[in-house]
Amino acid sequence: MDDISKFLAYLSKKEKEFFLGILFPAIQKLDLEKWDVKPLKGYKGVFRVKKGKIRVIFLRDNIQKKGIIMDIDYRKDIYKKL
Repeated sequence: MDDISKFLAYLSKKEKEFFLGILFPAIQKLDLEKWDVKPLKGYKGVFRVKKGKIRVIFLRDNIQKKGIIMDIDYRKDIYKKL
């Protein structure tokens, strides 16, 4: 089980449905106009999306025009992993 799956297992059913059904597909399609997206300083092409206390880190692949989800965790822990 990877880190993303482990983290999602701890979330409520409603939160899990939101991330898997709405946010993750939006990241993969780079359809992020309505989300709070910011680039991470010191990392080229790496961005974060926040939803409450949870952060999703993703890599923007400009060649294939898609987002690759790297990690998801709470704000207090996500930046320690980078």
